[in-house]
Amino acid sequence: MPNAKTDAPRGSYRILLAGSTGSGKTTQMWSLPGRKFAYLFDPNALRSLEGCDIDYELFLPDTTELDSTLKGFNKGAKDDRPPSSREPTCYMRWGTDLNERFENGFFDTYDWICIDGLTFLSKSIMDRLLYINNRFGAVEALSDYRQAGSKLTDLFRTLTSIGKNIYCTAHITSFQDEKTKKIEEQLFIPGSAKITIPLMFTDLFLAVGPSGEGKKDNRYRVQTRPDTRGFKYVRTSIRNLEFYEDVTIEDFNRPEDFGIGALLRRS
Repeated sequence: MPNAKTDAPRGSYRILLAGSTGSGKTTQMWSLPGRKFAYLFDPNALRSLEGCDIDYELFLPDTTELDSTLKGFNKGAKDDRPPSSREPTCYMRWGTDLNERFENGFFDTYDWICIDGLTFLSKSIMDRLLYINNRFGAVEALSDYRQAGSKLTDLFRTLTSIGKNIYCTAHITSFQDEKTKKIEEQLFIPGSAKITIPLMFTDLFLAVGPSGEGKKDNRYRVQTRPDTRGFKYVRTSIRNLEFYEDVTIEDFNRPEDFGIGALLRRS
C-alpha cells in the first residue's frame, strides 16, 4: 500500500496569481524555473516579458472582429444596426492550436505552461458565444455569463489534470451581493468559474503592487493566506510562508533567484 510520506510522487504546481493591473503578475513568469511556454491573451504582456527566455504564442482579436456599433438597453431603445456579422475567431484559433500541440507532444519538453491572462481568454469565449447565438456586439445576458463560465471551467479541468506545471494570471474585481449587500473580491471571470477555477490550483496568490511611496515601498509582494475581508480564495501548498512574501525580481539576469520561483524552492 503506498504511503504519502515515503511513496507519493511529487505533484505539479498549478499557480494562479490574481491581482489588479500593474501588480506584477506577468513579470513573475521570469522567475519560474525551467523551460516555459506561454499563451498570451493580454495585449500588454510582451512589454513585461521582453528579454525573458520564454516561448510564446500571442492570441489577440483580429482587426476584422471590431464592432463599433452602439447597443441600446433601455425600453424602446434603438441599435445602430443588427448584431455584427463579423466573426470573432480568437477563441477558436487558440483551441485548435492547444489541441494540436497536445496531440503532437509539443508540451513534453516544457516545464511550465503559462496563460496570461484569464480576463482576455474569458472575453474571447464570450465573443464567440454571442456570435454563434447571432448576438455578437449585443449586451451580454446572465445566461451568457453562465455558459461562458461553464466552458472556462471545463477547459481548466482538463488543463490542470495533465500533470504539467501551470501558471495563470487573472484580474480581480469587487462584487456586492444584492441580498446581503456584502462586498467581496472575486476573480474577474464569468459565471460559476469564479468559484470552481480557484479550486483547481494548488497555489492561489494575491499580487500586491508597490505603493510608490519611496524606495522601501517600491516592492512587489504576494499574499499567501486569506484575510477576514477581501479575496478569500488565497492559499498555498508551500509551507511556512509569511502572510506577505516579497517577490520583487531584483536582478533580471538571474530571475529564478527571486519572485515566486524562489518561493518554490522552499517547498
